[in-house]
Amino acid sequence: MIRRLELLCAVGLVWPAAVTQAPAIGAGAAFADCAPVAVGLDTSLWTTSRATALGQAIGQTFLARDSLISRLTLWRPPRSLTIWGAHLFITEVDTSFAPPRPDTRAILLDGPSVAALSDSVHLTRMDFVLERPFKLQRPGLYAFFIQRDYCDDGETRVIANDANSYPYGMHWITWRTSGGPCYLPAAAGGEENIDLIFQIEFCQTNLAPVRRGSWGQVKVIYR
Repeated sequence: MIRRLELLCAVGLVWPAAVTQAPAIGAGAAFADCAPVAVGLDTSLWTTSRATALGQAIGQTFLARDSLISRLTLWRPPRSLTIWGAHLFITEVDTSFAPPRPDTRAILLDGPSVAALSDSVHLTRMDFVLERPFKLQRPGLYAFFIQRDYCDDGETRVIANDANSYPYGMHWITWRTSGGPCYLPAAAGGEENIDLIFQIEFCQTNLAPVRRGSWGQVKVIYR
């Protein structure tokens, strides 16, 4: 059953307990007047996983309440031993669809790539650190994807949750590129009850209190 969801994108929005929003230390902390705040799903919510295959990319739609991103982190399961790099994309989202659909024709961020070694015991962090915080066009809905470098046909597996724990987005996959040119294909479909376990570090530069509702309200309804 397609979930129904209202996103009230306002400064006073209350995040569910499963969605983390806490001070973080990362790339953003290196910049003056930047207070890094991380949002996403905690690794304790790991129940399943999703993986690339034959050049396809996997990703997630997400709600950005701030506009400067300094880091995006995913985790591989302990026995995902690949040393092949994964490439990060951030795209716009077409809200004329229900649910809102990633628009891979509108790539906002292309890179960096990250390769991380596994110890086969613990989760493997994949930290996509942006040397300078990346500025989104505005607060709102966006999507991120990872794709193996050079559209390699192999598997990069990341942990996920199958309990619909992130209410502001969902997991998406793209079409495959195997045997053809390397690019970020169009979204092929999504799973509304699946969310990748991720953390996005935003760089807050306005540390003064902001009155509730100063953004106005943008309502997106999933039917």
